[in-house]
Amino acid sequence: MNSVGDKAVPHLFWRWVFATSWGWLLGFAFMMIGAIAADLLLGAERAQFHIGLSMGAGIGYAQVRVTTRLLRIGNTWGWACVVGMAAPFVASDILRATWPGLSYLYSLWLSAACGGLLVGLLQRPMLRPHVPSAYWWIPASMAGWMLAAATPFLYGTFPGLGAGVGAALINVAAIPLGGVMLGIVTGGTLVRLLRSGSHAA
Repeated sequence: MNSVGDKAVPHLFWRWVFATSWGWLLGFAFMMIGAIAADLLLGAERAQFHIGLSMGAGIGYAQVRVTTRLLRIGNTWGWACVVGMAAPFVASDILRATWPGLSYLYSLWLSAACGGLLVGLLQRPMLRPHVPSAYWWIPASMAGWMLAAATPFLYGTFPGLGAGVGAALINVAAIPLGGVMLGIVTGGTLVRLLRSGSHAA
């Protein structure tokens, strides 16, 4: 059932965390470009659709480079990230257009949680040939994306910093932290699932 060799599994965790981390930064760069484009072309300054689309694309592209090599899963893994993360953010834009009082950060966190759930649901069938309990990937994906999306709230945990250099440093540090957290949660789960699949085979 498991196509990954036992020697490859220990290295998978660090490869996964590294890939997810730089994929997060790539997605952040896409997001900045998307924000400018959404504002200039659509006049949608507070739109969120480009956030899910960009982060899903960055993470998906980076993770595909790992899943293709070790699990023989192709680009469908990346497209699951793109579609799964983009859909809730598009729905959030529609919801906030009809309900203007919805908080921007709250809808951001909720969209990421729903996106993580949808990504997990879409990717689970791809893991089933490799692990017997692939359903655990769904809560792991949701938890990882929720924690990653919570990094913008770090500023609120240090109210004494105000708007000075300390606050700026925390905001900058929070950017790569999201990818690291996502990589640790999903990478740890993936390694554990593959090991259980190897023992069951």
